[in-house]
Amino acid sequence: MKTKSCAILIPALTALLPVVLLLGILSCKTGPVPDAKHGNLSGTSAVLQKIAERLGQGDYDGALALFDRIDPADAEKSGIRLLKASTLLSAGKTRDARTLTEAVLAGETGNIQAMLVMASVEEASGREKEQKVLLDRVLKVEPANTAALVSMGNIASRNSSFWTAASFYDKALAAEPGNGEALLGRAWVYRNSREPKKAEEALNQAVNLHPRWAAALQERGRFYRAQGFPQRALEDLDRAKALEPDNYWIACDRGGALVDLNRKPEALTEFERAVRLNPGHFLAYVYSAGIKDELGDYDGAVKAYESLARLNPDYYFAFEGLGVHSMRRGNWLAARDAFMEAYKRARDDEGSYGLLAAMNWMRAGKPQDPRQFLEDVMRKVKRDSLEYWMIRLYHDLVGDADMVIKLDKEKDSVLKARMLYYLASYYDIRGNKNLADRYFLQVREMNIKNFPEWRLNEWALEARGLARN
Repeated sequence: MKTKSCAILIPALTALLPVVLLLGILSCKTGPVPDAKHGNLSGTSAVLQKIAERLGQGDYDGALALFDRIDPADAEKSGIRLLKASTLLSAGKTRDARTLTEAVLAGETGNIQAMLVMASVEEASGREKEQKVLLDRVLKVEPANTAALVSMGNIASRNSSFWTAASFYDKALAAEPGNGEALLGRAWVYRNSREPKKAEEALNQAVNLHPRWAAALQERGRFYRAQGFPQRALEDLDRAKALEPDNYWIACDRGGALVDLNRKPEALTEFERAVRLNPGHFLAYVYSAGIKDELGDYDGAVKAYESLARLNPDYYFAFEGLGVHSMRRGNWLAARDAFMEAYKRARDDEGSYGLLAAMNWMRAGKPQDPRQFLEDVMRKVKRDSLEYWMIRLYHDLVGDADMVIKLDKEKDSVLKARMLYYLASYYDIRGNKNLADRYFLQVREMNIKNFPEWRLNEWALEARGLARN
């Protein structure tokens, strides 16, 4: 994979790093590093090769430190400065990358590689319009510039303009038939166009042409997972992991394939490895929390949910998990607060989270305590829904007989089972043990397990001495 008019050649880096990271850097064999403007930098090539090695390992800080060992005269050359800017971008130092690239462009307004790196800076800054302006400038000068064509294709793909994306990727492949990024982009378009055979062909070509490129294997593994072939996916992801053992996203994808194969303990090991690789990203915690929950490691699950809530507060399922486990421990106030947070963030389950928050509020204090809160919940739920009438029961503290009639008539078995749990909990809060037991047991008899209230119901039965034999 390469781009036109690039001043510095280094080995290929992590394949699925965003284009923003090293756009414009060519992949090739190491050796003397040519500079298009200043000739051969043989005295600097050894340092550059070490930089390339660090970059290939994802050690961006280590690569940046090596730039200080380059001869000062060489370090001022545009090719070296742009390589450093790309490395700064890979390290997340967007502002420094912008400053350095702007300095190069100030002296060389027509430098194609500088425009490509600046386009990457704009992408990293979320400035798509400015990125496209720069890419258009490059393509006016070099219509067959593969880096710019691929980047334009990626922009179109992100915006679901797949016909436009296909056009850019096809142009890139016409200019450079073996361009790996263009092949992966084209495969993605084929997938979204429901042409899986063509997608697989493009992915096979990328893997065959670049057998040591982890991204091609990773993308083909993702494709196989989506097509329902988890074993084939795992084989590709195993190879990708061998090539890039420290790649967080490969670890997450491999863990997902193991989940698909119902190899949960192995999957958990992989997701925990992903957490160690990047403790600041939330995705691996999502899976590890769920698996620990399923395997009965509740303390571990709670820690994962806490990390999720801290890293991504908008992921309301983390608060659901914290609320559920607070209820398991009988910590009603903590459960109330967790479900209140879920209620604030959820788009579809406001009623359920509102009921759970109110239920725990009642258990922690008086049945009348959440009345004003429930008025807000009712305003967000359809008035003719069964859920609305259950919320109304918790608000009014009367009308349970009417609620029983409505439940008897309900045809949706999942909704009925969930609302029966809330009716049982209502009776429990109101001190009617016999009716509470009756409806908790009725939820169990329905044997519908794909909702959180099922677990809460099982724990309630266990606490009441009605656990299964």
